[in-house]
Amino acid sequence: MPRDLSIQDEARLIQVKDRAGVGLPFSRGLMATSILATGLGTEHAYRIAARIASVLQDRNSNEVDAEELTEIAGRMIRESAGDEHAKRYLAWRRAKRSGRPIVVCLGGSSGVGKSTIATRLALRLGVNRVVTTDAIREVLRTVIPPTVLPELHVSTYESVDGQDGSFGARFESYRRQARAVGAATSAVASRLVTEGRSALIEGVHLLPGELRADLAEKKPDAVVVEFLLILGDERLHLGHLTRRLHSEPGRQGARNLENLEMIRRIQDELRSMAEQAGVEEFDVASPEDLTQRIVDQVVHQIEDRAEAPSTS
Repeated sequence: MPRDLSIQDEARLIQVKDRAGVGLPFSRGLMATSILATGLGTEHAYRIAARIASVLQDRNSNEVDAEELTEIAGRMIRESAGDEHAKRYLAWRRAKRSGRPIVVCLGGSSGVGKSTIATRLALRLGVNRVVTTDAIREVLRTVIPPTVLPELHVSTYESVDGQDGSFGARFESYRRQARAVGAATSAVASRLVTEGRSALIEGVHLLPGELRADLAEKKPDAVVVEFLLILGDERLHLGHLTRRLHSEPGRQGARNLENLEMIRRIQDELRSMAEQAGVEEFDVASPEDLTQRIVDQVVHQIEDRAEAPSTS
């Protein structure tokens, strides 16, 4: 990947001025990162960023207005990649200018590929804070003993006492664990929003609609976009868990395989909850560019929210 170069590496420094008149040095790396939201590859994005840098260098000015820079970038993207990518870029910049913190939530049962999609999505969106509910659960386990909250200390597909193997008992244990972890996750997200920071949250503990509703009450200025990731094909789900067994031995791959039926039933319940809550679902096995589809939905929802006045 090309290194992050700013215009100061060449003849002169170009300052990008925002609406308040505050200037920051133009950076090819930051520009390329913003272009990734269009779905273009990294190398292509850097080539376009280099062309934009060249255009700025050829101007008889050491400053450029941020909105003018967006127009220049849109034009360069259109010339290099076509109208669709240019429209995506301009829509994303409009969304970012709304000034609202963005919280993207990716829920789904174990083994569907949430972590992989989250990593790709964070890169496309330029979000550098990725919160996993598994990590939050581990923190809670260190401060809350099993005698106080036993559900927290079992896997998401196990019942508390380990004796009642019925689906009802095991799902209720999962729901209680998800609610406990979800409350802590909401607190983390709320703090990030207070600081004006965007974040991407992923994990099996995100019950569809609940974090969005909680943040809507606590932090109405935040834009919370929620999706449920699924694997409709059970054979593909089995394949994902099998690969995890060999590539990530620390993630209880064998136990996940043994409990695939329960994991699939949890997915069914999550899908029902998502439908009731109006949370969109995406099948990870879709032949389309799933990451870009999610980015497009994020941009669409942010633009819708941007039309509403801020309450701050």
